[in-house]
Amino acid sequence: ATLPSLGNMSLPRASAEAQRAAANTGYIVDPETRRAYQKNHELVPLSDVLSDNEAPPRSFVTFRGGKQEYVSEDVLTGKVVALFFGANGPLCCGFARNFAKVYRVVKREESDPLEVVYVGADKSRREFNRFVKTMPWLALPFRDNTAVFERYGVPMEVGYWPRMVIINPNDRIIFEDAVPVAKQCFQEKKPEAFGSLLASAWSDSISFGRFQALFGPW
Repeated sequence: ATLPSLGNMSLPRASAEAQRAAANTGYIVDPETRRAYQKNHELVPLSDVLSDNEAPPRSFVTFRGGKQEYVSEDVLTGKVVALFFGANGPLCCGFARNFAKVYRVVKREESDPLEVVYVGADKSRREFNRFVKTMPWLALPFRDNTAVFERYGVPMEVGYWPRMVIINPNDRIIFEDAVPVAKQCFQEKKPEAFGSLLASAWSDSISFGRFQALFGPW
């Protein structure tokens, strides 16, 4: 029996074409899933597991305006940056929901000197988008962030998340994990108290073009 064809294309050739198309539209983000596909070259990855290759270099993604948009690294200039490490799951979703209340209190205007960037370990684009749509802050576009986790000493294990690293405007780490402070702020219903932590992280010396210094090459 002969293999069915897709138009004028045999199934193996169609598979190869699909894989080439996948390579042009992103790579498999989750390392474990990527290894599984590398062992079986006939498997064609679904778009849901592929990285976001539409994001401009050194940019962030947000849905806070009601639709997806990309924001340049310039948004971080002169700001204290909180890196929120985690993934779409009960612990991180619960934290994000509560921290959003704190965020809206300490950052009332776009010009206020704070920005949060979500650094995700999500395995699928669907999980990532669903989570990021709940956030009033920025996120690294969907990609493999293993190197960023390692850069800040955050294990790639769900039991260590959420983690929030606070960095001053001159790219110096001030707090390796502000999650306990943030939790205390919303448990005591004193979201404004988080502003004191941010004030202690302030520096008059600022860095420009901060993406590579904070996250490494794109």
